[in-house]
Amino acid sequence: MEIALDSYGGLGLSANQLGINKRVCLIRVREHDYFLVNPVITEKSQEGFIFFEGCLSIPKTMEIPLRTIRSTKIKVQTDNLGELEFEVNPDGDKEQVSDETLLTVVVQHEIDHLDGITIRDRVYSTTVTKRQSYGRNDKILMKSPDNEFVEVKYKKANDYFLKGYEIV
Repeated sequence: MEIALDSYGGLGLSANQLGINKRVCLIRVREHDYFLVNPVITEKSQEGFIFFEGCLSIPKTMEIPLRTIRSTKIKVQTDNLGELEFEVNPDGDKEQVSDETLLTVVVQHEIDHLDGITIRDRVYSTTVTKRQSYGRNDKILMKSPDNEFVEVKYKKANDYFLKGYEIV
């Protein structure tokens, strides 16, 4: 996995991307190296943030990243390192993404691979496909990733989109 990650130049790689049927991933973000064995996200924040991601499995996205939505804080349980916590750095340098923020994204990205999810499944879009148009005060029904439902006025929908909700 190390040789493959070094040759492709990514920040992380999951075993299943190489055809290896193991639940492991390797993450290298600047000076931070993690080899995660059987990683599972046990907690994730309801707050999300938008991040532009590329993926070695979808080469076109390495040139034109996709706008995804990720949780701002996660807890991960692993067999080899125990429980780990990752959280974005809200006070980071505006010119360069912080190590904490990159790790939070890459860990979620690689665990998604192990769960059969790609960044295409995490694309953030405010495009509404259920109906041609909504008025600002029209009420809509939205569903969370955890299947919780909420009825809100359309003008408030963006707050819920950022938390991963979708219109039903």
